[in-house]
Amino acid sequence: MVITDDCISCNACIDECPNNAIYYPGTEYELDGKSNPALSDDHPYVVQELCDNCKNCMDVCPTDCIIE
Repeated sequence: MVITDDCISCNACIDECPNNAIYYPGTEYELDGKSNPALSDDHPYVVQELCDNCKNCMDVCPTDCIIE
């Protein structure tokens, strides 16, 4: 899943993700016990290694800005 620049940062996807794979903009993420820099400072982002492609985020996105 990828969140495009059409995102309005409503953050609905973050709350909906069962795998905690979506992070707030500018927020570091943890993977394999290591802290990593944010992948986006502009809008929420998906850590692909944590995403299982359940599409819950796509279902709640009001702007349809999350793509596969």
